[in-house]
Amino acid sequence: MFAIAGTIFAVFTLVYAFLVASVLYHLRQYTLPGWTATRIVVPIFFILSIIFLVFATYFFFTIPWEQF
Repeated sequence: MFAIAGTIFAVFTLVYAFLVASVLYHLRQYTLPGWTATRIVVPIFFILSIIFLVFATYFFFTIPWEQF
């Protein structure tokens, strides 16, 4: 069961990484010329994404897989 769940978790993580890359690219590429909040929003979004990925990985590995 762990192998199946790990594969699904990895696929969802990769899909999320592609979506994050798309959001960050479009945020940088299509911002208004005078809008300087991009320098604040992009690092905050990236840091929060990393934090939530660490939480998701931690809680994924704390599931008692031997009971399934």
